[in-house]
Amino acid sequence: MEFARLTGCRNRGDGYMDGGRIKGEPCCVTWAIGHLCQIDEDAATKALHWRAENLPVLPPAFSLSPGRGKDGKPDPGYVKQLKVIEKLFAKTDTIVNCGDAGREGELIQRYIYDYVCSRNPSCRKTVKRLWISSMTDEAMRAGLDNLMPSTDFDNLYLAGKARNEADWLVGINATEALTLAVRRRNAAERRVFSLGRVQTPTLALVCSRYMENKAFKPETFWRVRLHTEKAGTAFVVCSETRFKTRLDADALADRCRQGSLLVKSVEHKPKTIYPPLLHDQTSLQQEASKRYDMSPDETLATVQKLYEMKLVTYPRTGSQFIPHDVLKTIQERLRTLAQTLSDTRLKAAATILAATPVSSYNRRSVNDGKVTDHHALLTEKTAPPDLSGRELKIYNLIAERMLEAFGAPCECDVLSVRLTSGGESFPVSSTKILKPGWKAVRGTEPDPAEKKEEEETDTVTSLPELKQGEALPILNTDIQEGQTKPKPLYTYDSLLNAMKTAGRDSDDDDIKSAMKDVGLGTSATRAGILKILLDIRKFIKKEGKKIVPTETGLEIYKLVKDMAIANVDMTGRWEIALSMIADGAMDADGFDRKIRAFTTQITQQILASTVGDGFEKTTQAENITCPLCGSTVKLWDTNAKCTNRECGLSMNRTVFGKTLGQKTVKHFLEQGKTGVVRGFVSKSGKSFDARLKRVITEKDGRKYANAEPVFDDVKPKTKKPFNK
Repeated sequence: MEFARLTGCRNRGDGYMDGGRIKGEPCCVTWAIGHLCQIDEDAATKALHWRAENLPVLPPAFSLSPGRGKDGKPDPGYVKQLKVIEKLFAKTDTIVNCGDAGREGELIQRYIYDYVCSRNPSCRKTVKRLWISSMTDEAMRAGLDNLMPSTDFDNLYLAGKARNEADWLVGINATEALTLAVRRRNAAERRVFSLGRVQTPTLALVCSRYMENKAFKPETFWRVRLHTEKAGTAFVVCSETRFKTRLDADALADRCRQGSLLVKSVEHKPKTIYPPLLHDQTSLQQEASKRYDMSPDETLATVQKLYEMKLVTYPRTGSQFIPHDVLKTIQERLRTLAQTLSDTRLKAAATILAATPVSSYNRRSVNDGKVTDHHALLTEKTAPPDLSGRELKIYNLIAERMLEAFGAPCECDVLSVRLTSGGESFPVSSTKILKPGWKAVRGTEPDPAEKKEEEETDTVTSLPELKQGEALPILNTDIQEGQTKPKPLYTYDSLLNAMKTAGRDSDDDDIKSAMKDVGLGTSATRAGILKILLDIRKFIKKEGKKIVPTETGLEIYKLVKDMAIANVDMTGRWEIALSMIADGAMDADGFDRKIRAFTTQITQQILASTVGDGFEKTTQAENITCPLCGSTVKLWDTNAKCTNRECGLSMNRTVFGKTLGQKTVKHFLEQGKTGVVRGFVSKSGKSFDARLKRVITEKDGRKYANAEPVFDDVKPKTKKPFNK
């Protein structure tokens, strides 16, 4: 619509806009709807699937078809739009490709062109390429004035095509091999066990962290705490040494009581904390998870809605930067925020920054060279309506980050003091904010997570002015007992960050460099990958805010953890090769041959694997009857499902962060309710007790038994009195 407006295309057709001009020549504008075209297989290839003797399936060449819907059939809307594009191509002289300025954008548009031309050779016309990274009028006009030959981007297209076909070959064959290996052990198993270049290393992240966390053996330690004060300011210092026995800590405490605290050194250091970068999709999903426990999928759906309301810029961006021409629009966007934000704190910050000259804005997020397909997330100049719920939360997160990103640095004074007593060192520090800068947007008080981290370090809120050599009184001593802690289990926030930064700690410098700006998946695909693992395949699950593997997920990890498909380094090697293809330094056919050889190897490895007992989770002590058809219900590790395929009723065994036992599932399905179940966890992380009521729903032709909490007559659990 922006191109239609700029070129004067005001006449609305069915799937296009007409009546405009480019350089005096008449033009029309049409569009894609998502991924209009995808890899297709002919009937002969499809017949090879799901037979171990036919694997791997390696089509000699790939053809294209319209994108498919949930039913596996070509999407009618896609088919219709492709016909519109075909008619327009047939009667034009020149085609201008205005796709996203990146590898995937080039692939999407070329697939459309190749598919349409394969159906109608008269559609082959001269193609020009518009290459821009922002949608300001200035950038669009400059791009249209400097169109390039499409052939200049042939290698970029070949790189995108190579990546897409490689993902297909590895994903399809590895998935079928694993599924068949499981069915070989248990013929009644009907689930699909999928593997993939991004999905499997992500599962490996969750499983390895979970196993490491569970195997961790905490060690107890003790530290001596000394209470002191000066000029009315009291503070506490902890011993630098973590003692392995209580006796050693007590001995130090006894020595300290006999003396005083000597100030050994005092050091003031200025510290500048620069503003955070603007949000890309992943960082927004991380923030929404941390603040509101929203899933990546929920965040994406919400920001997509805001985008469709023309309130924010394109959401599926992997960049946290904007080009210089977009910087010129920031002040006007901030004025809109100053006039419309309902949050008084943000409104005040927006009012101040909107009145500040653009030349004074912090430019850490302004870098033309770091913007490819789309720039960072921004609010638009459009005044928002009365937003509420998730829409308001996400809009405010984007607005808040804009106010922070363009604000001044935060200037601090860090006071580091080292004290001694009883022959032991007691370091302590405090930070004094001199100029809050961007931190004033959210407030300078640390959030609860930061406060907890502060409590576990030798940092205090404030210290009095201390001088080297002076002695302070010891008012009291106590012993602090602690335990070493494992790496925490993943949350949505930390898992997204792990995916984003995957490969950066590789021992291979080339892989580390290749993965620097890539990671596992993209900003546009990470939410979908987690949804597949969590909701579709049930390989991972949520326990409160923590993300842990299911038993099935652990079994898959144990099976493939030593294979290349589970290693993030594979993505790194692919990225090195794809970059070389895009630069013309590697032949795409050579990469394809290597991928086919790798596909053969990984397929044979999986088919030859011995599948463990953990995949057989259908055995159960309770005989459960389906409430709809009377057939037997089988229990799996994460769900329960009716064995009658025509009925297909299913339920998720994990309800409000708690996995229901067999007897509870039996009562829930057969009687439509349960007794009081204790230990549920709310979205805010609070524990609660409730009865469960069964509610049958139907979606996309499938029946589900959903659980609703009932709080009638639920009495709080009382503690028994303690008798000495």
